[in-house]
Amino acid sequence: MRTTCFSLSLLLCGFAPLAAGQQPVPVGELGKTFQLVGTLRLPLGEMVTVEGVVVEGPFKGYEGGPNLRVQRIQGRYTQECIQIPLKPYFGNWGDGELPKLATGKTYQMSGYETGRYVGMPAAINQAIIESGKVPIQTTSHYFQSYFAVSEAEKIEPILYTPMMFEGERALLSGVARTIGGDSAMTGKGWVVIVRRGTAWEAGIEGKQIECDGRYNPEANSKVDPKKCDLLDGTWRLVHLKDQVGQEVSLRGTARSLNGEWWLNYRGTDLHVDGMASLPGWSNDMHYCPVIIEGKLERAKLPRIDQISEKTDRDLAESFVVRQASWKPLPALLFPELPVEKDEP
Repeated sequence: MRTTCFSLSLLLCGFAPLAAGQQPVPVGELGKTFQLVGTLRLPLGEMVTVEGVVVEGPFKGYEGGPNLRVQRIQGRYTQECIQIPLKPYFGNWGDGELPKLATGKTYQMSGYETGRYVGMPAAINQAIIESGKVPIQTTSHYFQSYFAVSEAEKIEPILYTPMMFEGERALLSGVARTIGGDSAMTGKGWVVIVRRGTAWEAGIEGKQIECDGRYNPEANSKVDPKKCDLLDGTWRLVHLKDQVGQEVSLRGTARSLNGEWWLNYRGTDLHVDGMASLPGWSNDMHYCPVIIEGKLERAKLPRIDQISEKTDRDLAESFVVRQASWKPLPALLFPELPVEKDEP
């Protein structure tokens, strides 16, 4: 009822009608009738402790500078694609009590998420152009949140284990080992039984694999509390070199430059045959998460890193997906995201 009254009041006061499905949120009601929930899935302004890896934000826009790619919120581990810009609550990084941040390092931080509107409404930008003035290069008008940091310290990297996600779905990585006749994935101090009663094939044993599923330690708790069974899950090889000649399903981000398209898989760029001509593909796919399926091969192809440098690119041994098809993804998970590191 309150929302209906607010809508009627806004219309009577001469405000333009909202788009279909939108609801007005009066600023005076924030914190009362309405509560803004941020990127961290918590109310803005609520004190919180987070842990994760520092990465560089986009080169352009308001998300530039140090960002935190989050792995833990208030003691609960997560693999969601949560990345938030960082700003000191007071002072600068490296001054006073806040450390100088290093890209690729893991930190524990305390503070709160807040935000503001940034950018310029499209109507204002259009009015500037029509007046003959030079428009300001900026983004469209939107609400940008960031994490105001009051305390921070560098900690050891967070290595995901099955015990962090008991009964939950998670993507975990380890080494394929045959243990007691069972196909297992081994990590630092833990074991996941992937297939009971079946040994790994010769081409899989000792390779880096990952499992996507739920983990149940109860079946082994009395014998070995660090051993879990994989439930409702799948496994796959991780490294591209181990998948050459095989049918693959690669999760990554679509990239483009100067009309050329490719797939970035965990920091490695690879060719995809006819990527721009795949059914349903569009120019809007740049930097979108996708699944590319097909046969992985090695071939001498024009170097992707020379697209902006010259038209006659050098040939180099490259990964390429043949007979490709694709599916959209809502988002990648934390283990699937590449992380650049500062030089030691």
